[in-house]
Amino acid sequence: MSKIKRVKYFTNEKKAMINPENRRAYDKYLQSQIIKNRDVKETTYKVYRNYMDHFMVYLMEDWENIHLYSEEFIDNAVDIMEGYIGFCQDKLYNNKKVINTKLSTVSSFFVWSLKRKLVDKHPFDKQLDRMKGANDEKIIASHYLDEEQTTFITEELKTDKKYDIQDRLIWGIMYDSANRVGAISKLTLSSLDLDNMVFEDIREKRGKMVEVVFEEDTKQLLEEWLELRKDMDNLEVDALFITKMNGEYRPMTKGTIQSRVKKIGHILGIDDFRSHSIRKTTLNQIYESTGDLSLASEYANHNSLDTTKQSYIRPQSKTEMREKLAELRKQKQDQKDKNKNANE
Repeated sequence: MSKIKRVKYFTNEKKAMINPENRRAYDKYLQSQIIKNRDVKETTYKVYRNYMDHFMVYLMEDWENIHLYSEEFIDNAVDIMEGYIGFCQDKLYNNKKVINTKLSTVSSFFVWSLKRKLVDKHPFDKQLDRMKGANDEKIIASHYLDEEQTTFITEELKTDKKYDIQDRLIWGIMYDSANRVGAISKLTLSSLDLDNMVFEDIREKRGKMVEVVFEEDTKQLLEEWLELRKDMDNLEVDALFITKMNGEYRPMTKGTIQSRVKKIGHILGIDDFRSHSIRKTTLNQIYESTGDLSLASEYANHNSLDTTKQSYIRPQSKTEMREKLAELRKQKQDQKDKNKNANE
């Protein structure tokens, strides 16, 4: 189902029919969470609110607007949630990861409700299985570029007139830093420490403050960009990346940056190239060149080595593993021969 159809499914009329007591209960929970982390009010919690709307529309349509705290809901919770999984699959065509996130959204509400003693127990915590194989389901295409490909992109950006200096900067900073596009879209001149080649205190995922580093070549490009900006009339925008609309300069949106990244992918004939592919490329190259997973993980601002290993390191083929094993055996044999010769 296309995105347009999904939007039409959750019409304002349907949302207006949601049980108002359910709406108030969830709004109370959401407000409690926003107080603890206001930085993600318009991002993470906005998504959760939208997902909870989906669930409450489902309750309205299939369970006669049953109240979330009612005895009937608690007694039938597993059946209700399994029905919701089917609703997400059959009517919304959600993939497994999205469905699991939606289940977690509802579950988190009941975890909070239990702490507040609004319910006596979590109605489905250990009785409902999440969708299996969600991590194996391909959601977005990933592209791990090798060094030859990344060098080719860098050189083409310099010579192909389809690309401007901001395209070159977007590529350079993303490739150097491996930061998410959310951080890249928030880069400002006031956060730039050019001498130390870093943007400081950039707000990223879940409000986390990170550094965005870059290399010497990108530093030279930044210096060129700063000089060009001096000649732009009425430019008072602190954002690093800018667009001009109706004669007025504005910060470049994350969507526009993504569009420029997609255009960069055309250099290699990749039609679905995304900023995440650049991030994966850099982190994978760090790991492959150093063999240090913890270094790649720290560079990615990950809290877990497993996240880096599972999602950002290119799986090796059997052929590659065979070649590495052969090289290790050769090194071992060479060392044996060396030791033998030294003892003779």
